[in-house]
Amino acid sequence: MNESYSSNYHSLALLPAVEKYQRRQLLKVFWLIAIGLLIFELQAETDSILSKLAAIIITVAALWPSYLWCSGRAFGMPLFPLFALTYTWTHGLPLVANHPLVITYSPESHLFAGITTAGFLIIGTSFWLKSVKSPPPLPKHYRALNGKKGNLFFLLIMALAVLFNLSKNGGWLLLDGGIFAVIRGTVLGLTVLASFVLTYQLGNRTLPNNQSRLYMILLIAYMVTDAVGLLVVGAASTFMVSTSAFIIGRKKVPIVAILIVTICLSVLHQGKDEMRHKYWFKDEPTLVQPWQYADWYNEWIAYSLEKMRAKDDVYKSSDSEEKSSFIERSSVIQMLLLTQKKSPEPIPYLYGESYAVIPQLLIPRFLNANKIRSHEGTYILSIHYGLQKREDTLGTTIGWGLLAESYANFGLLGSAGLGAILGNFYGRVTRWSMNAPILSAQSLFSVLLLAFSFQTEFSAGVYVSALFQSGMVLAGIVVVLMQNQKIPKFPAYHS
Repeated sequence: MNESYSSNYHSLALLPAVEKYQRRQLLKVFWLIAIGLLIFELQAETDSILSKLAAIIITVAALWPSYLWCSGRAFGMPLFPLFALTYTWTHGLPLVANHPLVITYSPESHLFAGITTAGFLIIGTSFWLKSVKSPPPLPKHYRALNGKKGNLFFLLIMALAVLFNLSKNGGWLLLDGGIFAVIRGTVLGLTVLASFVLTYQLGNRTLPNNQSRLYMILLIAYMVTDAVGLLVVGAASTFMVSTSAFIIGRKKVPIVAILIVTICLSVLHQGKDEMRHKYWFKDEPTLVQPWQYADWYNEWIAYSLEKMRAKDDVYKSSDSEEKSSFIERSSVIQMLLLTQKKSPEPIPYLYGESYAVIPQLLIPRFLNANKIRSHEGTYILSIHYGLQKREDTLGTTIGWGLLAESYANFGLLGSAGLGAILGNFYGRVTRWSMNAPILSAQSLFSVLLLAFSFQTEFSAGVYVSALFQSGMVLAGIVVVLMQNQKIPKFPAYHS
């Protein structure tokens, strides 16, 4: 057994006592976040006690898996805890943040939605916990990348991802739309793996110094070149995945890095609408070459600062744009409120119609030229509830989320069933990857699943098809680049 392979074992392979001790170092941060969220909800501007109660119920249920993981009561990668955590800002906080759509529903509707969401999370947590209470026995071998070669491979992926962004922004790629979509999906999937693996090793100090410096340059370059397209969500998602990896590897929260990136993304968020109005709606697409990036960002930041200075006057104007906060942008509980108000009367449940398209989405487009769009399930939901007509879906997609979709199909039974399915799925994948080296097939699949935990607006069809495509990319890596490697009798434990 070579030394580089042993050094790449998960910290999740630690002895239970050591692992629990390290996890508990995160409990202080957990309690600060939990108390902060509860205070915010209790002191929110809304006068409705029921709305506050609903938000608190959701927040407690969403934080429970994270508490179990931080306290050492659950092992493995925190896949389900991170997934559950997203429900604080997508379902809990909007109930007390005067979201323009949420406040149109009664406090009683808020409470019903809160209980539904909390029930879904509690059921999911119960199923997840059954699989992660203790580590499984070590198998005889894993299929994994060689440590040194694996690091070089993922550094190369990051470099290629930056080159892809440069080519996309500059119009260097002359490809068919279908081929471009395949390449883009492959690059995104590989970038998720690369950013997690390298940041994890950066966190647990197993990445050599020269590779650490190169990786940080490539990570920043990727986020900068990706955001040039005026979609900051890609850079934000990459940062969230990387931050999760660092926390898992180091057992510490990189507060300074989080603050810096959050401020930068928040500033860019302010001016992106003006940039989009200026450059998106043209007969010819706007191309940005690498030497134009400085001017591009200077103009973007100028719009942002101008909007921030005029913020009070803009909001007071009767014909101004609606305030667009992070909570408003990320919220999807309004979709659950909509389905609970209108179904089963006057609009009947879909009884699985939005799920029925999933098998078609798994067929590659080169095998089916008339393949339906990946968001077809989402469009079915929007059309069924009168939010869009079929022609409207060609230009706009409304985010629904998995929970609202489950209720739209089968009501409370659907929500409970979704909790059981996701809790069991996340739990089994987590257990499968326990004790595995970070460069093993099991761990890399868990990384993909962790990245999908942050995709809060996905319907089931988008979730399954995107995960399937990324899984196929990983399968190619497993077959072509990985080798069967035996597990050492005494794995190298590290803090």
